[in-house]
Amino acid sequence: MVCKERNLAIEMLDESNILFVQDIQKNCNEPVWTSSSLFHLLSKGSGYGYILKCLNKSIGYILLRSLNDEEEVLSLGVLKLNRREGFASKLFYEFERGVIRKNVQRIFLEVKVENYGAICFYEFLGLKKIKVLKDYYKTDKGYEDGLLLSKVYF
Repeated sequence: MVCKERNLAIEMLDESNILFVQDIQKNCNEPVWTSSSLFHLLSKGSGYGYILKCLNKSIGYILLRSLNDEEEVLSLGVLKLNRREGFASKLFYEFERGVIRKNVQRIFLEVKVENYGAICFYEFLGLKKIKVLKDYYKTDKGYEDGLLLSKVYF
């Protein structure tokens, strides 16, 4: 499906649309958050996020958490069919507008060190590599290192 700008809408995540995140995570071959984890994030976990729709079809999401004067990007995904069209950037920029409006000092996220595409994407958005997180991700084969990235605003 080709999405034109005029057909796009970004919505705040809430209980009516949060489960679409699972469908996108499955399509991306990413770990799928349980329904209870997603609802807990919204209701008690200081979490929020956005969902990107094209012609009312959910094609991307970003999950976030507020931590005092910092914000954490927990997960970001776009359907495989809709990648490399700037949709992940649109979601990130929507998040970033709120960061600036709320005078958040810093955002951060973790990514697998082998996920070169994601690392390049986040560096393009202005995040900097902070440090390697040894054995951060548990996998079927043991553990993988993570990479902490951050962007400072104020």
